[in-house]
Amino acid sequence: MQFLVNNPQFWRSDGLNEKPPESLEVKLEDGKLKIPSEVKDRLGIEENTELKLKLGSRGFYLERMDPLLTKVYIEPTSDCNLDCITCVRHSWDEEMGHLDLDVYNKLIEDLKEFKGVEKISFWGIGEPLYNPNIVEMVEKASELDVQTQMITNALLLDKEKAEGLLKAGLDSIVVSVDGTSPETMANIRSGADLNQVVSNVQEFKKIRDKLGFETEIGVQYVIMKSNVDELKDLRRLAFKMGASFIFLTNLLPYTESMTDEILYSFSISRSRPEIRTEHRPEIYLPPTDLRENIVKDIAAVGGKSSSISTTQVPFNPHKGYCKFVEEGSIAVNWRGEIAPCIALMHSYDLYIREREKHIKKYSLGNVKEQPLNEIWNSLEFKDFRKEVKEFPYSDCTQCSGCDMSETNEEDCHGNQFPVCGDCLWARGVIQCP
Repeated sequence: MQFLVNNPQFWRSDGLNEKPPESLEVKLEDGKLKIPSEVKDRLGIEENTELKLKLGSRGFYLERMDPLLTKVYIEPTSDCNLDCITCVRHSWDEEMGHLDLDVYNKLIEDLKEFKGVEKISFWGIGEPLYNPNIVEMVEKASELDVQTQMITNALLLDKEKAEGLLKAGLDSIVVSVDGTSPETMANIRSGADLNQVVSNVQEFKKIRDKLGFETEIGVQYVIMKSNVDELKDLRRLAFKMGASFIFLTNLLPYTESMTDEILYSFSISRSRPEIRTEHRPEIYLPPTDLRENIVKDIAAVGGKSSSISTTQVPFNPHKGYCKFVEEGSIAVNWRGEIAPCIALMHSYDLYIREREKHIKKYSLGNVKEQPLNEIWNSLEFKDFRKEVKEFPYSDCTQCSGCDMSETNEEDCHGNQFPVCGDCLWARGVIQCP
C-alpha cells in the first residue's frame, strides 16, 4: 500500500524548484494504518490532530485539517522608490514605515518554534530594497534553513546590495516589470528606467555566477490592456535577465480609472514543465478573457519551447480556494501585525470589475506584543482557517453586487468579518509567487 505525504492536487510551484510529493510503503497492522514516525514529525501529527482522508481513483491521501505554518510573507516596508499607477497607495491613507529590526528579530526567534516553515518571502506593498536592513533580514531568515525569496523592482539593486543578498543566502529573486519597452514601463511604473532594471539584474547574475551561487531569477508581469501587446517581447527580455520563470498575473484595480484595464473572466488550460531553465522558462498564467488579440499576445510569450503552467489556484468560479490558508501562510506587515494573507494586511479600496469595495484589514495579533505561536494557535485564527478551507462565502464575484458587497465585513450568506467571497486571489484571478 502506498501512502502519499501530500496530496499532489495541491502541490504547486511558487517560484522555487520543489520536489514532488513523496510516496512511502506502509502496512496495515491489526486492521489499522500505521503512519511512519518521520511522517508524523514532518506533518506535526499528534494524538488529537485532525486529519482529512481524500479518496482517489488509485488510492487515498491524508492531509491535516489545520495546516502547519509553512510560509511567511514579510513586508520590510510599505514605502517605495516608485509611484506606480497600479499601486494600492492610491486608495488608502496609511502612513509609510519600515519594519523595525528588533521586531523582525523577535519574529525570527519565534519562527524557530515552527518546524514546518519552508519559505520566507520578502514583499508586500513597498519595495523591500528600500529598507536599509534588508540584507541582514535575508541573512537571519536563511539561518532558519528555509527558502528565501524577494520580489523587487530592482532599481535599487546595485552591486553592493546584489553581493550582500547573495552572500546572505537569497534563494530566489523576482523582478517586477510591467512593460517590455522603456516607454510602457515608464508610464505604468512612474518613470522607472527599464534599461537600468535590466542592467542591474544582469550584474546580479554576473556576481551570482562568479560567486558560485544558485539563486534563481524570475520575472513578474501584471497584464492589462496597456501592456498586453508587449508580451510578445517578454520572453526575450526575461532571457536577457537570466530569468528561469515568468510569472504573469492580472491587474487588481485600486482606482476607478484602472477598471477599464482588466482582461480577466475566463481561464486558459496550462501544463507544468519538469525542468525549467533560462532557455525554457516556466510561465504562469492567470485566467484571462479568450479574445483573439489577447490570446495571440499571451501565446507569443511562450514562443515555441516554453511551457505554460497551471495557475496556483484551482480555478472554480463557484468555489474559492485560498492559497494562503491551504498552504499554511501568514503575512506580517511593517508594523508587526499578523494577517492570514497579503490581501488583508492593510485597509484600502479596490474595484471588482466596476464595483467599488472597501477592504478592512484583519489583524490577529502583533508579534511585538505576543509570541507568534500564541497568535497562530489562537482559537480565532484556527476558526478562521477552518472556515476559509470550507469557503462558505457568497459568490460576490459572480453577481452585480449588493450593499453587503461594498465591504468585506459581512455577506448575504450570514458570514461575518472578514468575508472572502469577493477575493480575486481565492478565485484564481490574481496570483503571486
